[in-house]
Amino acid sequence: MKNLSPESLLLRSFGVQTTILKLLPGELDLNFFVRASDKTSFILKVSHVGESRSELDMQNQAMLHLKDHPCELTLPCVLPNLEGEYISSIKDEAGNERFVRLLTWVEGKVWAKVTPHTPELIYHLGKSCGSLLTALKDFDHEAAHRWYKWDLANVLWIEPYLPLFRQPEQREILDYFLNLYKTRVLPVLSDLRESVNHNDANDYNILVSETHPAEVISLIDFGDMVFTKSVYEPAITAAYAMMDKPDPISVIADLIKGVNEKFPLTESEISVLFPLVAARLLITVTNAALSRKDHPENAYLLISEKPAWELLAKLRHISPNLITYILREACGFEPVSDASHFRQWIENQTFAPVVSAKLSSENIHVFDFHAGSTELGNNHTFESADLFDRHLQRLLEDVGKPIGIGRYNETRPFYTTDSYLSLGNEGPVWRTVHLGIDIFLPPGEPVKAVWPGRVHSFRDNLAERDYGPTLILEHRPQDGPVFFTLYGHLSRESMKNWEVGRVVTAGEVVGQIGPRPENGNWPPHLHFQVMLDLLGYEGDFPGVVFPHQQEVWKSLCPDPSVLLGLNMSPKAELSTEALLASRSKNLGKSLSVSYDLPLKIVRGYKQYLYDHEGRRYLDTVNNVPHVGHQHPRIVAAAQRQTAVLNTNTRYLHEEIARYAEEVLATLPPSLEVVHFVNSGSEANELAMRMAKAWRGNRDMIVVEVGYHGNTNACVDISSYKFDGKGGKGAPDGVHVMPIPDSYRGLYRGKDTGLNYAEHVEGILRRMAEAGKKPAGFICESILSCGGQIVLPEGYLKEVYEKVRNAGGICIADEVQVGFGRVGEKFWAFELQGVVPDIVTMGKPIGNGHPLGAVVCTRAVAEAFANGMEYFNTFGGNPVSCSIGREVLAVIREENLQQQAHEVGKNLYDGLLELQSRHPVIGDVRGIGFFQGFELVKDRDLLTPAAEQAGHLANRMRRMGILMSTDGPYHNVLKIKPPMCFSRENVVFLCETLDRVLKEDYFTLG
Repeated sequence: MKNLSPESLLLRSFGVQTTILKLLPGELDLNFFVRASDKTSFILKVSHVGESRSELDMQNQAMLHLKDHPCELTLPCVLPNLEGEYISSIKDEAGNERFVRLLTWVEGKVWAKVTPHTPELIYHLGKSCGSLLTALKDFDHEAAHRWYKWDLANVLWIEPYLPLFRQPEQREILDYFLNLYKTRVLPVLSDLRESVNHNDANDYNILVSETHPAEVISLIDFGDMVFTKSVYEPAITAAYAMMDKPDPISVIADLIKGVNEKFPLTESEISVLFPLVAARLLITVTNAALSRKDHPENAYLLISEKPAWELLAKLRHISPNLITYILREACGFEPVSDASHFRQWIENQTFAPVVSAKLSSENIHVFDFHAGSTELGNNHTFESADLFDRHLQRLLEDVGKPIGIGRYNETRPFYTTDSYLSLGNEGPVWRTVHLGIDIFLPPGEPVKAVWPGRVHSFRDNLAERDYGPTLILEHRPQDGPVFFTLYGHLSRESMKNWEVGRVVTAGEVVGQIGPRPENGNWPPHLHFQVMLDLLGYEGDFPGVVFPHQQEVWKSLCPDPSVLLGLNMSPKAELSTEALLASRSKNLGKSLSVSYDLPLKIVRGYKQYLYDHEGRRYLDTVNNVPHVGHQHPRIVAAAQRQTAVLNTNTRYLHEEIARYAEEVLATLPPSLEVVHFVNSGSEANELAMRMAKAWRGNRDMIVVEVGYHGNTNACVDISSYKFDGKGGKGAPDGVHVMPIPDSYRGLYRGKDTGLNYAEHVEGILRRMAEAGKKPAGFICESILSCGGQIVLPEGYLKEVYEKVRNAGGICIADEVQVGFGRVGEKFWAFELQGVVPDIVTMGKPIGNGHPLGAVVCTRAVAEAFANGMEYFNTFGGNPVSCSIGREVLAVIREENLQQQAHEVGKNLYDGLLELQSRHPVIGDVRGIGFFQGFELVKDRDLLTPAAEQAGHLANRMRRMGILMSTDGPYHNVLKIKPPMCFSRENVVFLCETLDRVLKEDYFTLG
């Protein structure tokens, strides 16, 4: 700018004294961030040569209009210069006229730099877009009525430039979407509303709140404004929001739902949204191709090209009709407009039987296949076709019915394998909702057409899918809508009579139920499904879909049971909201619920938990199912013994004797007497009674932030409870040692064991001065609630020696860390090179079954046997002992201790690697499958980051991984998964942690 710096210009024209001036990226104009001496901020805009003054006035008038017609955004506004004008004029170095404006600055973070783009944020972006459309609907300006290449009304300008794209794949995509625009948008243009649009809600023009990351606060840069079709605005917004997303369709659905809330869309507008999104992307890639030739040095011009191509390639393989149905549902319309007509039509029709066998209540059994089905049973029953087939046949035999039926619209757990997995925007998702009716009959059962029609298509899908030969018939009734019927899992023999276009009559045999494995290797059955639109499929069609699209697919694929004269609604279940309300009303207020979005968990298997929609969650926090949730061997052991006998231990029974022997065999020889109880709390309660009976002393020495159970006596020795919320401090007779935390405790570093152990001397001295002696010392072998604290070397050996010398006994609480969990040893106390007088066990001992044990020396046992009988009604019952024995056998035979050792090392190394890249991780600690990492706000001061830890656990839950916080400051993420946790699980966990820790919440400091 000739003889005039931006600082001088600001002072002379606007009276603004500048303290900070920074050039911002832009396509043509010069834009400067301005910080004035009074700390206010502005944006100084200097137009490019040839800029239209009228168009700048249009932008100014629009901003002033929006100032008087507020929307849900904090928008920039133009400010007058010292002469009261909104546009100033200057000459640049070449003597060209340039226009100058000063706008208010809106503080925020550009969309492109925001992570994550949560569904809530995308929905709010849609609301903001709709709100802006509403605010601008009565605004107009003559300059807005212009031809503009970024106006979607003019997308056909790119046609002469198609030869620029020489890659066949790219050219095919361009041709496809241009044709889609011509065939779907142009014919309905007259039905679309018009307004002045912002027209450029790209990812650098959208601002998100720094303090409320789910809120869009502003839309900047009004330079692309144009009078055009109103629906182009959300289409453009969606095009940018969908970029770089694994599931772009969920993005546009969430966004359009928000738009519709503030600016209700018409059915015609919804019908063109998908072609319009593609049209914006076509302009983007064409403009980039031209710009690369004319301005190869300007990276800003090309910034959206790569993600635009990636999105176009992804959208090319998605049916435009399906997306329209999804958007209709988002806006409150019936997804498929013909669906209601079809439902009415079939009420007055009679359909031919689909199989020869009679489908009546007398001879059918409706299977319960829903996610939490107890009839379906353990996941092991459907891990193989043989087991699943046998299981279903037995069910039919038990009820005396020859035919089994599988319901429509049922969320099924056997679709949670990786074959049905997709990567969603918030972690893995599964297609679990079943769209057809399954009829289980022997192979060879004739299958018939239910209505006159013709063969539309067929295919043997065994090579690519899991349902073998499939036939699709097309039906065109005179008085009803066109529909299609699908017959799946048929025999290859059936295909001999199939020919595309061949006319079939109602009741005509069109195939036979196929045998395994040619039917997809499922138990023999017919999958029968109705579709109102084939979405471009031939000989194939989705039979299961994602729960978040359930209502759309129900409209697209109506309930086929109506055609068969059956009425089989899915099993009624309480919603998450109803369950929360029931808990709030009927359960104790002290019982909490995990996560901000509570989970309704209905199934568990191995290292996974499953919610009511069939979503699979990797469980990193439940050490109770020690060898895996619902391990089939544990389930079978419980079933076998429950069916025979369960009674108290005053009768002789082999199971208790065998189990006692097997437990003792895992321990040092001096620990030779077992008492069986029902839980870890009971075990610690009994251990304290033994300690007090040893020499008649009453006082207990405990460790700060230790936790030992929920009975009165256990709470009295649990610092985690009595020093926490609601606690009243240590009761009389309980003496607390400082937590031996070598990361943030009194003494830091490796060689701190003896320093922490020395504190027992002061406790013992004060006790002696009061004329007391210790009954015992109790300590978890690794502190759990204390924050996964691994005891420093030599700690227990020193404390044990001093306590024993003072007349007390030593109790190792192995409730959480025993049974091979630490990998290197079977019992965590062995890591310290000590042998306790008493070991308490619970949680993992029964893999979730209520079982616990106290193992002690013979001397301790004899001192306790003072004439008062210890009897526990359920402790050591045959069922519990059978389960306990099977747990030990599984640990041994599946080599789970070694797995904890090897995979635990992988986990530890993975967490250390994350720590090296994420400053919020202050410490990584643990061993085997009992690990944790501590979050801090700064590594020097070790300021606990409790809010960040809670946020991380909730984000990980949304990404498909269950984690939990612990520690005195609730800033430790604990990892104590089932022992079947694998190397693949470690990779998934660490990759997901890395992704979440890169999000704004953790990087903004």
